[in-house]
Amino acid sequence: MRALAHLVSPVARGCALLFGALALLAVVAELRGHTTDLSLWWIDLRQASPVARLAFLVVVGVTFLAWALRRSPGPRLRGAMAVASAAVAVVAVRDTAVVFGATDSGLVRPAVPVPLSSVTAAVFGLLAVHAMQATEPRGRLTGRSGAGLLLATGLWAVAFPLAQMLWFGATDYRRPADAAVILGARVYASGRPSPLLADRLRTGIELYRTGLVPRLVMSGGDGSDGFNEARVMAQVAKDAGVPASALLVDPAGNTTELTVANSLALLASAGVRRPPTVIVVSQAYHLPRVQLAYSDAGLDVLTVPAPEAQPIVELPLFIARELPAFWSYLLRVAVT
Repeated sequence: MRALAHLVSPVARGCALLFGALALLAVVAELRGHTTDLSLWWIDLRQASPVARLAFLVVVGVTFLAWALRRSPGPRLRGAMAVASAAVAVVAVRDTAVVFGATDSGLVRPAVPVPLSSVTAAVFGLLAVHAMQATEPRGRLTGRSGAGLLLATGLWAVAFPLAQMLWFGATDYRRPADAAVILGARVYASGRPSPLLADRLRTGIELYRTGLVPRLVMSGGDGSDGFNEARVMAQVAKDAGVPASALLVDPAGNTTELTVANSLALLASAGVRRPPTVIVVSQAYHLPRVQLAYSDAGLDVLTVPAPEAQPIVELPLFIARELPAFWSYLLRVAVT
């Protein structure tokens, strides 16, 4: 039992450290005037007033960090930690009910039947119980316990974006919009789109054919095999029956940031209302970062994952690459 306690403690503290930092980052972003609430990635506080939301996040953030960084918090801090964790769990339970309602109404089409908010509720419920039961010897963090805390926090920092890919990225939010932006991917030397790109194109063309969007934005750059991704994408769409008048082409979308800037500029030049309602099509692992990139530009987009027609061999590599990229984009949104 003692060995288990020594294992559970750094895991719980790592969770508190990461989410305490996330809560305070959301406060920083809101105080800087950012239009997107970063706390939405783990808890939905939109029904609260701005003052109440900020106060909640500050209290949760400070309490979590104080508890995580004390090797053995006193009774008052343990009680405060239990209350703060329980409060997050209660809000997450409410979020779960909201998600089930949205799913039943057809507004969202999740790939995982259990909402992420229910997992959040369970995690913070257990954290509340652990905070009250923790009885480690008093003292500051030692080198060994500090290393354990850093390792546990790192594991949570990997688990968090993975969860976003599995739940948010894989959820289909399709509904009527002004346009669908299809992000580019490799075009082979033969001029044929790679399976990754073919999946995105098929999904985007389906959105047009079903009448959900009146136009498609093809965004990609010059590939190493000699083809411009966006121009190949536009040709594939034309061959599939999409008229040229419904296509906007961004041949300079070499990065996600450039795609964001160029797609919004193209929509503005086409006379689309501001702010536009935009669906973005890519693979599930990529969509959390895409959402952050558009959020950094002040636009909350809908996302639709492209189902795989065949397994993606490089998927583990793509996911691994997205992990640090997700945190980089999130920090950029918070502090720039």
